[in-house]
Amino acid sequence: MADHAMPGGAQTSGLGRTQAAGRDWAGLILGHGPNRGDKVLGYLFLLPSAVLLSILVLYPFSQVIFLGFYEKDTLLPDKTWVGLDNYLAFFQYPDLANAFRNTVYWTVGSVALEMLVGMVTALVLHQSLKFRTIARGIVLFPYLLPTIVAVLVWKFMLSSQVGIISSTIRQLGIGEAPLSILARPETAMLGVILVGTWKFFPFVVIALLGILQSVPSDRYEAARCDGAGWWQEFRYITIPAILPVIMLTVLLRTIWTWDKFDIIYQLTGGGPLQATTTMSIYVYYEMFQQFNQGRAAAVAMVMFLIMLTMTLVYTALYDRAERAQS
Repeated sequence: MADHAMPGGAQTSGLGRTQAAGRDWAGLILGHGPNRGDKVLGYLFLLPSAVLLSILVLYPFSQVIFLGFYEKDTLLPDKTWVGLDNYLAFFQYPDLANAFRNTVYWTVGSVALEMLVGMVTALVLHQSLKFRTIARGIVLFPYLLPTIVAVLVWKFMLSSQVGIISSTIRQLGIGEAPLSILARPETAMLGVILVGTWKFFPFVVIALLGILQSVPSDRYEAARCDGAGWWQEFRYITIPAILPVIMLTVLLRTIWTWDKFDIIYQLTGGGPLQATTTMSIYVYYEMFQQFNQGRAAAVAMVMFLIMLTMTLVYTALYDRAERAQS
């Protein structure tokens, strides 16, 4: 191994440089100060969590990527390489295209309605009401209610035979025939969106009510002195102050709604006539009823990639909104 001269006549070898580089990397990760031992201990504490995360998340995720390129029966060990055929099914199978459209309808409709109802409710509860504390507790009740309980209550209320909604409509003379919202393909998705909105809009109320309370009241007082009305106050003071929280809430609700399974499956099972079959419902049917593990994995990966893209876009818009405010 060749030696190299250094200033002052000192010699250093390739092995020495390698050891020095190793020390540099260790110093970069652990530091050189007196707290280096604490950092080592911290990494050791994180190691079990990292191993558990790899076992429970990274390994299953890698298997989903791997299975998406195979034709694999859920009940059989054999699998056949099919390349991109499972992904090309989006352009070949009408049922899968229908599931994608339903997922978009469900996500956009639910998030938009939740944001609208949640913002209006938060603005009302932000006012000086006499029973404001009690009203806030009542508003949070749907979000705290277990999903299965909420679904059972709404299925009973929406029943065409014994449901209170159908009975009220008949008594008011609006319609004579039983109202079957969840049983008709034309109205089933609307019914699911309404139930989902009722269940999850309190999250929007919590997020917006917290930021509304942090807006200084002197801004509104100054605006009123200048002759501003409620719309001007809302547009030029309230919206700019709460915009980052609105965008973050939209991002979270979109992520949680996009792959929602339980409330749709419990309400309609994806029917009637696949009117409420979203991509998550489709993955379930492919996996556990058609036993097509490869296509189910491919659809799940497409859902993840679409959600990742939306998250990146939302994050960029959120950063831009925060920079505009600062």
